[in-house]
Amino acid sequence: MRKDRCFLMILLCVPLLLPAQKANYGAAGKYDVPELEKVVGSMELVPFFINETDKCWFHWEEANGKRNYYFVDPDKKSVRLLDDKPEPKTKPVNEKSHLPGDVSPNRQWQLYSRNHNLYLKKAGDTVESQLSRDAQLYYSFCINEFDTSTTHVLASEAHWMRDSKYFYVVREDNRKVQTVSLMHAMAARPWIETKKYQYPADKDVTQYELFIGNTQSRQLQQINISKWADQAIAVVHATASDKEIFFTRKKRTGDEIELCAVDLATGHVRTIIHEVSRPYINPDLFAVSIIEGGKEIIWWSDRSGWGHYYLYDSAGNLKSEITPGNWTAGRIVSIDTLKKELYVYGYGKEPNRNPYLQHLYKVSFDGKKQTLLTPENAHHRVFFSPTGNYFIDNFSRIDQEPKTILRDKKGLFICDIIKPDLHSLYATGWKMPEPFMVKAADGITDLYGIMWKPYDFDSTKKYPIISQVYPGPQIETVWPNFTVFDKYNNTSLAQVGFIVVVMGHRGGSPYRNKAYATYGYGNMRDYALADDVSGLQQLARRYSFIDSSRVGIIGHSGGGAMAATAICTYPDFYKVAVASAGNHDNNIYFRSWGETFNGIKEIADTATGKVSFRFKVEVNQSLAKNLKGHLLLVTGEVDNNVQPANTYRMADALIKAGKDFDMLVLPNQNHHYEGLYKTYYENKVRHYFGKHLLGE
Repeated sequence: MRKDRCFLMILLCVPLLLPAQKANYGAAGKYDVPELEKVVGSMELVPFFINETDKCWFHWEEANGKRNYYFVDPDKKSVRLLDDKPEPKTKPVNEKSHLPGDVSPNRQWQLYSRNHNLYLKKAGDTVESQLSRDAQLYYSFCINEFDTSTTHVLASEAHWMRDSKYFYVVREDNRKVQTVSLMHAMAARPWIETKKYQYPADKDVTQYELFIGNTQSRQLQQINISKWADQAIAVVHATASDKEIFFTRKKRTGDEIELCAVDLATGHVRTIIHEVSRPYINPDLFAVSIIEGGKEIIWWSDRSGWGHYYLYDSAGNLKSEITPGNWTAGRIVSIDTLKKELYVYGYGKEPNRNPYLQHLYKVSFDGKKQTLLTPENAHHRVFFSPTGNYFIDNFSRIDQEPKTILRDKKGLFICDIIKPDLHSLYATGWKMPEPFMVKAADGITDLYGIMWKPYDFDSTKKYPIISQVYPGPQIETVWPNFTVFDKYNNTSLAQVGFIVVVMGHRGGSPYRNKAYATYGYGNMRDYALADDVSGLQQLARRYSFIDSSRVGIIGHSGGGAMAATAICTYPDFYKVAVASAGNHDNNIYFRSWGETFNGIKEIADTATGKVSFRFKVEVNQSLAKNLKGHLLLVTGEVDNNVQPANTYRMADALIKAGKDFDMLVLPNQNHHYEGLYKTYYENKVRHYFGKHLLGE
């Protein structure tokens, strides 16, 4: 009897140890991307304008898969269904267009490459002029520097000026750049793919040369553009002038940049604008526009602490700040040079709105007048007609259905164009994710996020929470616009029985102020962690249905690295992590990314005058000894973005630390998994969290 009573007590206690709910893998499959694609069509349109007019057509896919075509006539304020796709008008065939290479604007000359050298020939002539003789593989004038043919005539990297007299070409010297290799094990005979790949602080990196060519002299002149060691150059809208071309040169440290002009006739280089911005020039938002052949210059800078455009004259004298204020000016959509007006995307200007919502503004060159053209509290993506009289406005929000309308250039509503039919989507039980806001670990900075719940959500239950992360710094994966197929399939993951969230972190985005954007500089491994922990703790205090004792984290690429960092830095907080394609060791990730966002130190040898560079970054391998919970490492076999070596190095460190972990290598997969491999990976993820957070 005593044993029976003891056994009964054990049985009574067992339910107390069971999770509050079981993993619902069936629901996860129902709301997987391939299933949702069956009930969802187009969400926004891309117009095709007709013959440089305001009229356009577009295609639109319905939820049943049928593709329709529509015609928009702004003058008549009408949108009508077409019988079929409009056929473009055919132009008479110009025989010269069949000649090899790049044809000049006056159709009299061709430039082309053979065996990596550059050639010039007059249309109709059989005699060609060889302009270079030193080119070779990885030191090429060919548009494909990897081409190994010696006789084929191929397109070159050269570009014509509008007068057809001059042309320019930038040649990259990658001969000394080292290589990396990947093993393709699934081929009939496994083979090694080898390519040039630059690591941070590499001694030998890409070198740039600039040349000016002249059809009258049939000569190619190399221009002296040197200033900084290992500088990068880029030509800017060169064809707008017949006298000069414009280019930027940027220091390897990423914190100094110049706009220069080259006199086409003499080859003389003059410096127009010199900008220093520490810790780095923002590579995602920086832009420059040459107005009327160089009479005026529009230049982006975050010198005020916010990203804005400035107006300079041809000599580099500052005339005005075009977009002043405590907000961020993004990509230029259109420029009206006659009225001296700029149409530009802006972020964070409208009060009490998500600062990642994209709005269109018209601003005067003198900065005195700023007009909001897209007033709806939503994320706007616009397309101007060729005349500039109208623009098409696609707008939505994460919790607001998409809609497309036509506006005039003043932003005034003209007519509705289209909106998606989402009845079939809602009929599945699908629900919009929910936006939220928390404070960063500093208790001051607002962080914006999105929450997905199971569609059978019960507020009286306790749910594990999973943080899907991507630390930036070039983008945060917190979508401001309406989305059904979020990149990480969070909708499906939540249906297993989790609360899934994504939130921004200080240092994650260039679309806030400069302090926010550069927060992670010099601390690329750890900077986002405290904000993620703080945000999850705030959500758990705010919502009783979140179980803060069962926390998971998942990420891909930079998010994969962050997930591994997190579970090894806060081993008592995060219980489960999936680290997919993570750059765990930024010493072997892209040079430009690491050197810009983590920083690189320039070291000058006073004796020789030579310059070298030093790169120092913390790596995940050093944290392996801290792992307590469950970690799944994932990599694609042939990932040529984040090399599998990153994952292997982390695995090696875990093995040496005696830690138990799981690992999945997806054969023949690159950085983004596809097809059945993607399906397998996502099923693996659901079951991994189901096992370790729900006890399945």
